[in-house]
Amino acid sequence: MFTTIDHPAIACYDTATQIEWYCRVLEMKVIARNELTPPTALVGYITGGTVIELMPVRVQEPKPDAHHRWAPGLRHLALRVDDFDKAYAKLKSLGVEFIAEPQAAIGGGKIVSFRDPEGNELQIVQR
Repeated sequence: MFTTIDHPAIACYDTATQIEWYCRVLEMKVIARNELTPPTALVGYITGGTVIELMPVRVQEPKPDAHHRWAPGLRHLALRVDDFDKAYAKLKSLGVEFIAEPQAAIGGGKIVSFRDPEGNELQIVQR
């Protein structure tokens, strides 16, 4: 009955800026969007089925990086890469600031955490 994860959603203070960043830095494409201001969009990779919904904030709360990374709730979104070193170098060249140094991933491979412009924690992982 249940087959896969369709999408997580990230509420954004500035959806237009977030959409642009996810496309430019993480090489995602806009899969769908509405024509509202501010917009809501689904971004992702053409080859994969899972997308991320970037939607406008409607309740002003502390930014995501104000919460401890080990606090309850969804804490990060991991993006699988096929060449960790190349992806890590690209993110560094684009000025992405990392939370820590790369480390071993659970199940093997490498993983590193960073934040998007609004403070949401993301990771790249190669297994």
